[in-house]
Amino acid sequence: MFSAYRDIFRIPGTLKFSAAGLIARLPIALLGLGLVLFIQEETGSYAQAGVVAATFMTAQAISNPLLGKQIDRHGQAKIMVPATIIHVTALTCLLLVVYLRLWPGLVFASAAIAGGTVGSVGALVRARWAAVTKTQKELDTAFSWEAVADELMFVSGPAIVTALATALWAPSGIVLSVVAVTIGSLLLYPQKATEPPTSKREPRATRGKVLGNPGILLAVFGHFFLGVNFGAIDVSTIASAEEHGMKSAAGIALAAHAFGSLIAGIAYGAVNFRAPVRLRYAAAAGALALLSWPLMFAPNIPVLAVFMLLVGLTVSPTIITGSSVVQSLAPPKRMTEALAWISTAIGFGIAIGSAVSGVFIDRYGAHEGYLVAAVSMTVGAIIILAANRAFEPQKQQRVVLS
Repeated sequence: MFSAYRDIFRIPGTLKFSAAGLIARLPIALLGLGLVLFIQEETGSYAQAGVVAATFMTAQAISNPLLGKQIDRHGQAKIMVPATIIHVTALTCLLLVVYLRLWPGLVFASAAIAGGTVGSVGALVRARWAAVTKTQKELDTAFSWEAVADELMFVSGPAIVTALATALWAPSGIVLSVVAVTIGSLLLYPQKATEPPTSKREPRATRGKVLGNPGILLAVFGHFFLGVNFGAIDVSTIASAEEHGMKSAAGIALAAHAFGSLIAGIAYGAVNFRAPVRLRYAAAAGALALLSWPLMFAPNIPVLAVFMLLVGLTVSPTIITGSSVVQSLAPPKRMTEALAWISTAIGFGIAIGSAVSGVFIDRYGAHEGYLVAAVSMTVGAIIILAANRAFEPQKQQRVVLS
């Protein structure tokens, strides 16, 4: 089963850049919650903590494709080394501003700068995989591995940062993130042998906006609704556990969701599929939409955890196939920017899903929050199915209207 993974890690340099990338992108599982725990502990305000975290995540979502475009033109190291220095400096300033009780506006400014310079390390690593793999099977396995790595972080990251911040030191999550991104960057960006090639001047046929490609644009919309599903599920699960008088058990249900995704990611990368990736994308998104509906009918937390596990089994395949579709449509010299749009779409979707489901929960109850998750993913699956022919690389000819 694991021979496919052995094969991709036999490619020179892949183990080194994948391991370094795993360390460098640890902040995606630490910083959001770390900021909330630190700001709330120091100010006593959950509202301010939430707004600061939202400022960080919004800036990150907006900047990811912009950074990706510059990386494609100038290279990962030339853009991300100075960006990482600014990111670490901004987080350090945020800590000082809060501790010294300086003007609160500086907290939001620091959070925005930190979010705007953290980048999408996952997109950088996937771009390296796209550059060094030679077959679709190798790329599917590589993207599966990266999805598994992401899930490992999301399973362990929140638990680690919560334990450290509550038991030891409030800013532990932020400090750990700074250490991780510094070490990861020092390990990743000097690896020139696997860095994707750059071209400051592109052929006229490939200049312009990546989203000018209809297939990429529709895939990004699909990932937006996937993000809405994620955000709604997170908030609804916490509210549902609280309604059952077992708020602490929310973590078990959410862990079941992540565990299902992790297992599916491992299995997906080990299978040699015959169906085109665009059809697998539609099938995975449809299964995720279908399995999201029973969540609102779970009578208790154990049943909810089982339902969450089943939903999780469809998450990694949807993300993997969606990434593969975007990779197959994007010109190689715009790969990082194209992949960064996926994380941006999911990030915006999570923010909107969290907010909309919160309104439903306040008005109608916790289980109705899952309605947002089910409806959003159903809309996303319909878009992916209806647009499936646009995901065919031959029809798009890997050209972006520029």
